[in-house]
Amino acid sequence: MLEEKQAGSAEPLREDVKTGCLLIHGWTGSPFEMQPLVAPLQAMGCLVCNVTLPGHEGDFNAFRRTWFRDWADGAEQAYMTLREEADRVIVIGLSMGGTLALHIASRHAVDGVVTMASPIYVYRLFPPEMKDWRLPFVRLLRHVRPVWPGTPRRAEAQEIAPWEGYDGATSLPQLWSLIEGVRAVGKELHRVTAPLLAMHCPTDRTAPPGNVWEIARRVSSVRRRIELIPIRERVTAHHMLTTHRETRERVRELVCGFVRDIQRD
Repeated sequence: MLEEKQAGSAEPLREDVKTGCLLIHGWTGSPFEMQPLVAPLQAMGCLVCNVTLPGHEGDFNAFRRTWFRDWADGAEQAYMTLREEADRVIVIGLSMGGTLALHIASRHAVDGVVTMASPIYVYRLFPPEMKDWRLPFVRLLRHVRPVWPGTPRRAEAQEIAPWEGYDGATSLPQLWSLIEGVRAVGKELHRVTAPLLAMHCPTDRTAPPGNVWEIARRVSSVRRRIELIPIRERVTAHHMLTTHRETRERVRELVCGFVRDIQRD
């Protein structure tokens, strides 16, 4: 673990300063995956915005008309609105949501940023890291077969790590937009100076675990912390840290502790 500040200070909270928390869900997902953090953060006195990204309102055809730029703009607009209501804002995201949180932190003076299972690369050839061997060919395949049929997640996986979103098919043009978009965010990370908490499961099969080390290495934050959260079951992709029954309590504990530390500043 890489950490540059000890948590758990006994200093009193500043009640005169309002803290806002922007929660950002992942690609093809929904605010459902961030919902477990809403009540705990509200109980700490935070203003919480659990944003719905453009194209993620429930219509797959509408999703196919949006791109990484739209998702980034939607998250950034939610940040700007929350900034008008709060004295400080912490951006918190799962998967692509964490990538968008980093994007916002590279452009604005956020007060903290949390990433969970977040990519700045979807696949890597050297050394090889990828969920599916076809990922390097998406750039070409998107023109041949724009919508790639898939297998809906199993009921057992849904019970272990609940999720809501577009399931059963993958839109390859949007997947290529994601691949290019997260790569571009990776090039912006040197502009991130806010305190950082980055979480990842070492056996994540959706966002390669090497991402968490790259994020921590590339940002310019003085305070940065990596938390590796293991998962033992062998059913899911070990990606849904916020809802997974093995990790959700630890995630809530870490996020609330991080926010509390910032509230004390």
